[in-house]
Amino acid sequence: MFMRHAPALAATTLLAMGGCTEDTAPPEPGAAPSGTSSAKLSAAAPPGWRLLYLENFTTPLDSNAAPWVRDTYATGFDTISDDPGLWYHNDYGSAWDTALASFHTYRKDIRLGQNGWLTASLSARDFDKDGVIESPPSITTQALGSEKVAVLRVPESTGGAIFRPTNRLPDQYRIEYKLKTLDFGGKRNGTIDYDGRTNGYSTAGCKTQHPWGEGQNTPGWSGDASAPYCEWQSVRNGPYGYNGFHFLTIVDFANPAPRNNHFWHYHRKVLMDSFSQHPDRIGTGTGGRICDASTNTYYNYRDSNFNTVNMWISGMPNWTPGPGGVPGNSQWFMTTCSGGVAENQLSTAGELQPELMPNQFYSFAIERSATAYTLEVTGNFARSGYRTLRFTRPFVVSNVPIWHYNTTASEYDGRFNGTLVQNDDHGSAQWPDQWPAGSAYPDYFVIGDLYTNVYEGSASLTDIALYVPQTTQNLALGKPATASSQCAAAEAAGKAVNGSWTGGNSDKWCALDAEKWLQVDLGSAQQVGKFVVRHSGAGGEKVAWNTRDFDLQVSNDSMQWTTVAQARANTADVTTHTFAPVTARYIRLDVITPTNDSDTAARIYELEAYAN
Repeated sequence: MFMRHAPALAATTLLAMGGCTEDTAPPEPGAAPSGTSSAKLSAAAPPGWRLLYLENFTTPLDSNAAPWVRDTYATGFDTISDDPGLWYHNDYGSAWDTALASFHTYRKDIRLGQNGWLTASLSARDFDKDGVIESPPSITTQALGSEKVAVLRVPESTGGAIFRPTNRLPDQYRIEYKLKTLDFGGKRNGTIDYDGRTNGYSTAGCKTQHPWGEGQNTPGWSGDASAPYCEWQSVRNGPYGYNGFHFLTIVDFANPAPRNNHFWHYHRKVLMDSFSQHPDRIGTGTGGRICDASTNTYYNYRDSNFNTVNMWISGMPNWTPGPGGVPGNSQWFMTTCSGGVAENQLSTAGELQPELMPNQFYSFAIERSATAYTLEVTGNFARSGYRTLRFTRPFVVSNVPIWHYNTTASEYDGRFNGTLVQNDDHGSAQWPDQWPAGSAYPDYFVIGDLYTNVYEGSASLTDIALYVPQTTQNLALGKPATASSQCAAAEAAGKAVNGSWTGGNSDKWCALDAEKWLQVDLGSAQQVGKFVVRHSGAGGEKVAWNTRDFDLQVSNDSMQWTTVAQARANTADVTTHTFAPVTARYIRLDVITPTNDSDTAARIYELEAYAN
């Protein structure tokens, strides 16, 4: 076992857990209770966007406030390359199972922000399985000048710390934040060795990819999973040495939490990250190329400060990696040197200058429209100066898709479906229908250190903001509607979402059964923050027949419903109900008392839903 010198932390709970645009401008000057807000919605929204949530960490976040919980891998995400992945067993054999069992994994999640919209997620190892975590990562808040920031600290490469949304993102959105400090490798003042560290890693003990290494046939190591920890591929230096940070990544599954690096290579859609290689890894090569955006010319990575900003998309995977390989997707990079066109070659869009931080900062943003993703970063870059790098990539270009781009089934016809195949030294397996017709992959973002066998360091950030399109559109208009029943053929559920309430007594939904409800499928997940209900009086019938008591509910699966607004003793012809916006695909009006007299029929002339 390698040396560990960081303070230990007791684990207190044991249970299972499941096109191109560029702008230049002068540089800018230099755990909250669930359901509460630690930020006022005060950020100026970019044109066309409306601010939905903003977290500026004015309410303290203490990652020690929640217990560490052991992950027994009983509820792994998939069987491919998740932490207990079958892929590794088939590659390395039973010795890999022994390596995985040589330590325990602990996790914790902390919800914060308005309506608990954000989650801080951490992962750590207990190497000797004694219930004590030797080098726990943390996320805390502190003052930085006139601002409050969240500080992510990962003192050991086997830990991880990220921010993610608690719930899925809307189908169209803009997510952005400010990065105030960064210390996850790269050079400082011209050297990779600084502050007693190498490329951001402490010099104590060993730092290796164990147990989720490159495939056993990868050159440069024995490939023997029974090898001691220190004989696996070093991440601090050597041919596998690199550090990094995920500035902003969009992934295809719910509840992201730190996992091994190979897992993420199969589950990312678009991302901006750093790739701070050690000189040993570069060797006699170039290390890749970096774009000088001021001249639109490339220069070699080996001649840089190693603090890169890669702006790229994940494409199709290699369905048959071959013996000793690992699953992963093709990588397509965008720079001003390519005119924003994504190219299947490691190409960095620019270099950060951590020495300028926090007096200067960098802002990162990703947008998703109905047809494309846009990646954006603004700040003072080495060689090219202060500017905004912004690249838009449609979901599919020349039959090259962004992996799992479809957040709804209707966006995709199954053309890129395939079977992942492994034929390895210790076993074979197939995973069919990796992208079938009818599938959907809602978006989640990740910020931070999401690898639990690579990356080490610290960073601080603030002002995480989520925007949705500015719209006054009635989301329910003309959408499929169903109901508990109808009084007559001309009074079916669809009449309540036809945009009209002045067409006479048949221009409504009517129901007489004991349980009366009206449900609308918005067609995709939408941000909903307001309902307008037009009752009997709005359609010209008796005011006494206005719906007296009712609940308004939302759902993402039409099975589990959440009540977001209620009306009791209502007598108004038209009622408006506003609430903190939520993401929902389905909306529902549940009638409790249909009228204000003895009449037993429910009458709804129009049910409208709005983002705000």
